[in-house]
Amino acid sequence: MARIVVVSAAYLGDVAPFVAPANALVARGHDVSFLAPAGFHPLFAGEQFALDTYPLDFSSAAMHADPAHERLMRHPFRNQARLARYWMRKGLVSDPDAVRSGLLRSLGDADVVVTHSTMTTAVMPVADKLKMPVVVGHLFPMLVPTRDHMPGFGSRSRDLGSFLNRAAWSATAFATRLAFHDAEVNKFRVSLGAPVQRASALVTWMDAARTVMLVSPHYYGDTPPDWPPIRWGGFSHWPGPAGQTLAPEVEEFIEAGDRPVLVTLGTSAATGAGEQFAAIGRGLDGIGLRSLLLVADEGNLHALAGRDGVFVFAPISQLLSRCRVAVVSGALGALSAALSAGVPVVVVPQLFDQLWHGGRVEQLGVGLMAHRPAAVVKAVARIEADPRFAERARALAARMAGEDGAGALADATEAVL
Repeated sequence: MARIVVVSAAYLGDVAPFVAPANALVARGHDVSFLAPAGFHPLFAGEQFALDTYPLDFSSAAMHADPAHERLMRHPFRNQARLARYWMRKGLVSDPDAVRSGLLRSLGDADVVVTHSTMTTAVMPVADKLKMPVVVGHLFPMLVPTRDHMPGFGSRSRDLGSFLNRAAWSATAFATRLAFHDAEVNKFRVSLGAPVQRASALVTWMDAARTVMLVSPHYYGDTPPDWPPIRWGGFSHWPGPAGQTLAPEVEEFIEAGDRPVLVTLGTSAATGAGEQFAAIGRGLDGIGLRSLLLVADEGNLHALAGRDGVFVFAPISQLLSRCRVAVVSGALGALSAALSAGVPVVVVPQLFDQLWHGGRVEQLGVGLMAHRPAAVVKAVARIEADPRFAERARALAARMAGEDGAGALADATEAVL
């Protein structure tokens, strides 16, 4: 039996893909603790692993309680650089001493650490000091450098030729140094005996002993030949809090009429989205479709008072097969669950990776992207009018059916032991 620590933070879409691998490692007989910000502990209290607390509360709940975050999220695309700096402050820079001492304590007796690619900025220097192998679960294939295409900050990873592609990656590395507090990160690294590293947030994960891409290759496409060693694992799904079933009121709503359109905009856009949910619901009413709205934050309920089919949360894995279309943010959790269930999607992106996923579902013909409530309704109507969207979504689900991202990450972890 090995002692394994799993580390992730930020939004639920960043943390949830690591829950199933952690449970899989417990089932294989290992002693597993999940190091997550305090804001996630209530969600994971019923899981099989032990919980430990990441030194800073870099969780979706803490961020949505912060007025600075909410101001930035009003215009997320305009504020991408500011959001990057905000995230690095929340996860490390605001109190590097606490992060250093907390990680040294939590990882001190472990045999291996499993972590999110972006969390390697904090985790890798500590693991190196402890002479501990690191296994990375990667969620952002559009941000793995390659001469085959440009960085995936838009809706496409465009190929402008190897020279321009490499130039774009070099520019991205320079921008990363500015946006992600490279100077402060390197002070943290040096304090642990690690060498200075440029564009740490972009490249630190490459020093891991193993990297598993928690995305389906059938979804992403061909592997660029110059990628570093990466194993494709497939999506890793978290079905929701352990033991949770659909509430009776959710069951009653579903059974009361035609299959609804599921609308869930993710934790990155949870707070202050009540009017957006309401506008989407009214628009779907106007084209004769029922909507099941999962609003994520109780503060959104006031804008939806008196409306049926409104719930704060429900396990979407138990809903998708009973829904006709899923409207999602483009975060991997809900998006991958919908695609794995063969349900066509409308992506309403809030962040750069979600914008890329919106473009990808359009390329694959399994969904559409929309930025405003009126556009969401038009996209749903278009999907409803063209059965080929549903056919292609079911075909993609069939191709991905044998994949097991959680098992692949667990296998990689055991391989380094």
